[in-house]
Amino acid sequence: PLTIATAAGPRATLLAGLLAEGDVAIDCRAATACDVAFVQLLEAARRLVEARGGALRLAPGVPEALRGVIAEGGFTGWLEEASEPRA
Repeated sequence: PLTIATAAGPRATLLAGLLAEGDVAIDCRAATACDVAFVQLLEAARRLVEARGGALRLAPGVPEALRGVIAEGGFTGWLEEASEPRA
């Protein structure tokens, strides 16, 4: 699950990815549950990556649980990026 209760694991993984240069792709295919706290973490990470000139996107295969939270929360850009990998 990618929820507030399990945020420590994804947060640590995400922070490690943010240390790399260039674009970052987040693979969430194994997520069985998601909440808005995880999407807020993604939004904050995206701003950090963009500030250093990179792009953060979701890898293809976004699970329905995460798609639902993104859509219900009104977060923009995530699902479009997920369906079309950057070249």
